[in-house]
Order: sequence, then structure tokens, then C-alpha cells
Amino acid sequence: MMQTLSDICVGGGSYGIAASAVEYSADLPTYLRITDINDDGTLNKGGLKSVDDSNSDRYYLVPNDIVFARTGASTGRNYFYDGTDGSFVYAGFLIKFSIDPQKINPLFVKYYCQSKDYYDWVSSFNTGSTRGNINAVTLGNMPIPNIAKEQQDLIADTLSALDARIAANKAINHHLAVTSETDSSPDMSRGSNASLAA
Repeated sequence: MMQTLSDICVGGGSYGIAASAVEYSADLPTYLRITDINDDGTLNKGGLKSVDDSNSDRYYLVPNDIVFARTGASTGRNYFYDGTDGSFVYAGFLIKFSIDPQKINPLFVKYYCQSKDYYDWVSSFNTGSTRGNINAVTLGNMPIPNIAKEQQDLIADTLSALDARIAANKAINHHLAVTSETDSSPDMSRGSNASLAA
């Protein structure tokens, strides 16, 4: 049994602000663009920009918002906002939907929008003149599995735990890489010399 994205959201899809990015400044809102979203739905923190526009206040993301890339080779790429990455104003090539937690577990929607079923649905529009372009109406009609709340919660909890473990492992690997590049202690040197001598 299916429902649509519009069925489980507050209001319809909203297009982001049509403004140019400027160099990042702590005094300006951080600008969320398609290029700031990785294929796996995480934030690409390298090269974030700001936006300097008098209408920016109308385009801030709030927790349980999800934005979708609507054009180009990245059509369908999406980012679920839970508030932990900072504050963002979303750009014009993104379409925002506000998930209603009274109707569905927002994290279930987040993970569904990273699934093969979702990307197969996106790919079905990549033909002819509509190639690489999905609008708010089309996204609003996207089918979302209508499963029991208990199943939604189980899927969301399981995948959230996996994400947390992956993030922790990445942090450990990054720390080890930085440490190995900067550590020039005698023990490290002796270990290298011993290996060479052996």
C-alpha cells in the first residue's frame, strides 16, 4: 500500500531562494546548494558558501525538512535536515518538503529516499525532454511505502545506528591518518628503522 510524499508532509513543495552564493562568512547565512549534498545524503562540508540576500529569512530549513535536487545530473539527490549540521538557507535548484512527524517517522522517509526503489523512481523520469528535471508537483506525487509505525521505527532506528557507527569509524580513521602524518616521535622512528633493518 502506498501514499505520496505530499500526503505525509505539511503543505507542498517549496523552491529555494534564487540568489548567488558568496564567500563563506560567519556573519551571513550558510547556503545549501546541490554541490553541498553528497550522493549518500550527507553534507559535503568542504567549500560551503554563504548567501547575502534580504529574503534569506524565508528560506531557512527547520528539522524534518528534506530537500531534493530538481535538475541536472544530480536530480533526485536529497538531504534530510535534523538541525545537527548548523543553520542553512536552501538554494533555488532545491525543492523542500516538510515531513509531518504526526503522519510518519521522518527518518523512515530519509532512508527511503536513499533506497534503490527511490532512485529507480527518479530514473523513470530521465527520458526525453524531462531528462534531469523533476518539479515540485512530480516530487509531491512520489510514492512512499505505507507501512506500520512499528516497522518504520525499527528501520529508522537500525539504519540510524549503522550511520552513527560509520561516522564514528570515519572520525577514528581521520584521526589516525592525521596522527600518522604528524607523529615524529623516537618510538615511531625506531620502529621504521627496525623494519628497514629487518
